Amino acid sequence: MNTTMAQTVAATTSAVPSGARETAPARVAMFDLDGTLVDSPRAIVEAFAAAFEAMGLAPRDPEDVRATIGLPLEQAFGKLLGVPHDDPSVADGVARYQEAFRTLILPRARSLVFPGVPEGLAELRRRGVVVTVATSKFHASADALLTAAGLRDHITTLVGADDVTHPKPHPESGLLILGRLGARPEHAVMVGDTTHDLKMAAAAGLASVAVTYGVHERSELEAVSPTYVADTFARAVEQILTVLAADEGPVDARTVEDLLDDDTHHIEFNGHLTNHVKHAVVALAGLGVDPGRIRAYHDNYITFTPYGCRVEPARPPQRVIDDGNWLEFLGRREDFAAYCAFFDRRERELGMAGLLRHYVPRLLAGWAGALQHATIHLGWALDAGNRRMAIEGIAYLAFAYVDCHPERALPSDAPGTDLPGDSLLRIARHWEENQPRLGAWVEDLVDGRSDGIHPELLRSGLQYRIARMLGEGHPLMHETPSWITAQDPDTSWDQLAHLVTVLYLTEPGDFLLLHLVTALHAMRHIADALPAEERRRAVACYWTGVLGVLFSRGHFVAPAKLTAIDSLFDGALDDPDDPRWAREWDWHIARAVEEEEEHNTKLVYVMRELWHRSGGRSVYRVAAGQFTTTPELPATFEHPPAA
Repeated sequence: MNTTMAQTVAATTSAVPSGARETAPARVAMFDLDGTLVDSPRAIVEAFAAAFEAMGLAPRDPEDVRATIGLPLEQAFGKLLGVPHDDPSVADGVARYQEAFRTLILPRARSLVFPGVPEGLAELRRRGVVVTVATSKFHASADALLTAAGLRDHITTLVGADDVTHPKPHPESGLLILGRLGARPEHAVMVGDTTHDLKMAAAAGLASVAVTYGVHERSELEAVSPTYVADTFARAVEQILTVLAADEGPVDARTVEDLLDDDTHHIEFNGHLTNHVKHAVVALAGLGVDPGRIRAYHDNYITFTPYGCRVEPARPPQRVIDDGNWLEFLGRREDFAAYCAFFDRRERELGMAGLLRHYVPRLLAGWAGALQHATIHLGWALDAGNRRMAIEGIAYLAFAYVDCHPERALPSDAPGTDLPGDSLLRIARHWEENQPRLGAWVEDLVDGRSDGIHPELLRSGLQYRIARMLGEGHPLMHETPSWITAQDPDTSWDQLAHLVTVLYLTEPGDFLLLHLVTALHAMRHIADALPAEERRRAVACYWTGVLGVLFSRGHFVAPAKLTAIDSLFDGALDDPDDPRWAREWDWHIARAVEEEEEHNTKLVYVMRELWHRSGGRSVYRVAAGQFTTTPELPATFEHPPAA
């Protein structure tokens, strides 16, 4: 599993340069739902009674039903029916209950919210606490109840019983939330009204607040030794803030979250130029920059991007995109807002993990679209743990999709290509031997036109070249080296990170090569969120896309230069505890903060993470100082955007 932005910041021990401070680690409040946020136990008893009646059975004693609240539905019905959890009558009961839930509970959800809950959740968010829910309800039911109760917008992460293998009181729910947010147990607190909640907290290493106005009596709650006991929600909020000391932290963590949540700007401007500002916010936060300085950087970018123009306001959706038509618009660069609305709805139904697993495998082949910035947007959102930015990233992948055609892949039996560096060196030698012919072939190709490429990419030049190359392909691009299929994807990502960094050092400042570095950071986070069988495919798509980018330039790195730089850093390690390197990283960060070109903040952030991850490999420290400059727009920008 990758180190997240929050974990990276928390693990960094070097001094922070002038104008920057270390970002506080994520502070998390986890809440149970039924009996903690919403007074649903009485309605739940009614829903169980309706379910038993629909099954033709006598209702169970209300106290027996109340005793099951906090358990997953299958376990509750199994206990109440006196049958195993996999008995068909349990599934029937669950279905009947869910129907009753929709008709009996949801219509009166707002009236069931406990006093002080909306105000308390808003106060926690204002104080920089990330608000989450860990419930024994199914995810979709919990989402529907929170939405109907008017509380959903306060919740950053929701984990239901069907999101985990082992529901409460097992610690998996709490640990899953911590993992998604890159948070540590000592910076989190669980609030609940049953012993199941408190036992989960203890098993996960969390502080806990027991609320006495729910299902279990005070004596039951106190028997499992919660950190605090609260008789009202307002008192629970005070105790949460005491545990997390959220009002004493040096940083207003909500500033960064607010900037990433912002949905008032379009993903592109001046045609196809990507709005990178959220990438810069993630990088600056990960580098420990003061939130006030981050906001100033953000506002300056919005007003006056490195290209000298403003970003553009968000555009309203023009159509409804749904599961029946979402594939029709791939790569057509139409209605980004409609894609956002679609994926927002689906995330509320599936949860973020379900959304990624359901849709991203289909989008992997288009990762190189928009100069890889759609991939960067999604992967860096996952790094930061931000829901809104992640939805934008998936929408942008669909909006700007450019296929790298993984279906053309064939196994390679080329000798001496057991590592990514070996494979690239073999291709570099082929280019050196055939440069005039290959270079001419590329120029002839990109001079041509293709109906399958959006006309706006012609203004870009670079994006058109890449799209044309990926569309045409080359046999060397579609060979699948043995290292992709033979080794663990994590090993491949580590090797690829070293390789693309060496590539960047062969042409320091090259815009396209820098994108390969920051996109790898993103692809690795994306791959980690996918099912195991898709992670190796993510590596394969990344490799094909990298070669498509390199081929599209019409020239290739000289094999002698690639070998020389790789050899220069072979085995070169810095001591991460040596203060010299802490000072050097401080200098890199200080320079990045002053740079209007946000790609440099991203470069420093990724290189520092790789430096820590690799135990101090010198190549990453050296590459971090090789800043790029904003490229001049080509003459094609004298024409208005095509869309």
